[in-house]
Amino acid sequence: MLDQTGYLHIKNYFDPKSISYQADKTIKICQKIKWKYIKVYHNIFINKFVNIFSIIFPFNNELNPSLYDEFVKINLKDLIIKNTNWNSFKISQIELQHNEKYNYQSTWHRDCKIANLENIVAIIYLREESGFRLVPKNMENDVISKYPFSKEKSYKHGYTNLPKKFYHQFNVKAGDIVIFDAGLLHQGNSKGKRTHFFVRCIKNSVNAIEESLKPDALLKDLELESANYNWNFNQNYFSFKNRVKSFINLLLYYFPVFKIFKSLMDLKKKNIHFHYSIFQK
Repeated sequence: MLDQTGYLHIKNYFDPKSISYQADKTIKICQKIKWKYIKVYHNIFINKFVNIFSIIFPFNNELNPSLYDEFVKINLKDLIIKNTNWNSFKISQIELQHNEKYNYQSTWHRDCKIANLENIVAIIYLREESGFRLVPKNMENDVISKYPFSKEKSYKHGYTNLPKKFYHQFNVKAGDIVIFDAGLLHQGNSKGKRTHFFVRCIKNSVNAIEESLKPDALLKDLELESANYNWNFNQNYFSFKNRVKSFINLLLYYFPVFKIFKSLMDLKKKNIHFHYSIFQK
């Protein structure tokens, strides 16, 4: 149950072979057709492609509806119901999160204001990954007392260098699932390629999935639904300006001169400096 720590790591919950194949196929189609509904957090240069962070509406017929069939087979419903006091829930968000080969590290953040088991995140792993960090529920008060800003959902100190004693770091394999209270402080982190589903589950009166997430959702409906995301989906990552920026990001990935300078100036090492670089820890 999601009780004392607020998270569970379920190992070998599903056979990843078929769904991983379909996910890789979806990513290739997304790049080929230049699917509009993607997020790119740090666009490092990749020839003919962009460094996708996540694909929104990944099951749509325009991409690969077979991925939805494989997703259903995982039977996430039973896992969530078994480990909460919920009788039913709604899946409100699904992203196929991916980065091609470069290191990724997010800020420390919360996906909800408070940890009250009303919102749960499930991360469904399609390849081996390591680095995701989460502050367990029983460590919350200790962290907040030392870092008061961490109590907020969003804040400006997201790259604070939290001591390892305050968080759990996950090492996972394809077929694993991690579920956690969305209100807990956490930080995405991976070295190299990663592929997994990010699934937001909300306690609800009936079991359901947002209509826009189903394969047969119309593009005009996706356009309306995408307005609820805090993201500009009309960006052209292949424009000359953005391709130049991505090439500069590539150089700074291997030679992070600004990050090195900031690290040298931070004598007490209060912050993390080498995210999005080859020196990321």
